[in-house]
Amino acid sequence: MKNGSWRTIIVIAVVTLGLAVVFPSAAPGKTVLKLANVVPPTSEKNLSCLKFSEIAGNETKGELQIQVFPASQLGNERDLSIGLVMGTLDLFWGDATAFADYVPEFNVFNSPLLFKDDKHWKAVVESPLFDELAEKLLKKAPVRIIGKFPMDFRYILTREKPVYTPEDLKGMKIRVPDIPIWVAGMKGLGAAATPISYAEVYMALQQGVIDGMENPLGLMRSMKFYEVTKYVTLLGWNNAVNVLVINEEVFQRLSPEHQKVVLEAGKAAGEYLLDLLAKNRAENLEFMKKQGMIIIEPKKMDEWAEQVKNFPEETADMWGGDPNLYWKIRNYPY
Repeated sequence: MKNGSWRTIIVIAVVTLGLAVVFPSAAPGKTVLKLANVVPPTSEKNLSCLKFSEIAGNETKGELQIQVFPASQLGNERDLSIGLVMGTLDLFWGDATAFADYVPEFNVFNSPLLFKDDKHWKAVVESPLFDELAEKLLKKAPVRIIGKFPMDFRYILTREKPVYTPEDLKGMKIRVPDIPIWVAGMKGLGAAATPISYAEVYMALQQGVIDGMENPLGLMRSMKFYEVTKYVTLLGWNNAVNVLVINEEVFQRLSPEHQKVVLEAGKAAGEYLLDLLAKNRAENLEFMKKQGMIIIEPKKMDEWAEQVKNFPEETADMWGGDPNLYWKIRNYPY
């Protein structure tokens, strides 16, 4: 193992030991588990973690208590995923790609135009196809997936030029996170993918360093990107899969009754987030309209599909080498 990885593990262990001092031991008959994520405390994603905690506590009459630590309090996603595998963390909520070292196929969920809508997304994550990947993870690492959550559809926001077709997007400098498959995906759509720090995006848009960026509507709103842009193209180009996972040894130490509650609470929290995002998406869209944003709904989705038809062949090595996996998901019936 590389020295950096050992340092990460040591940091997580120290943080966990520190938390053991801050929080007293559970009362007799009670089990306290720690759940960590990297999202803001007030975000919809963390609200779903709190919903999971609430359901678990209510259904066990307080015997099972889930303490939620948002906003990278216990480390970044890499730290948390390592901590979960090592057993220094009980539960982790984050991108499935955090476990791509064990199941590279998880990377496919960050491909462009993979999911058509919420119903399609839900059908895929509840399918035997996803169950096989979850089982593969459980066999390779002590990690059990107990909940599936949408990241939310990400749309394209531009300053001066409207985007109706792939031809309009061609060559435009669109900011994306510095993640290889995201960069490849935006290039596949025809744009000049431009990774820059998220903290610099507002200024980059204001000064014209970039022509646009991509984000869920909620983040566009919270970061006030509507102040320095004009158009929103509702091309849901990306909607990755986030997961709630529990260390398998921790799961096996739970009573059968508590195991059942945890599984049911994970499923319910995922459905809660799916509904919440859909509701907030509509509200955020109305807000953007009131700010004077011009909303564009692509009419010819076949043109966009044609634009990325070679993407699976060109990038399949990022998710294990099978380009057909992309098409199995893209064409999954629902």
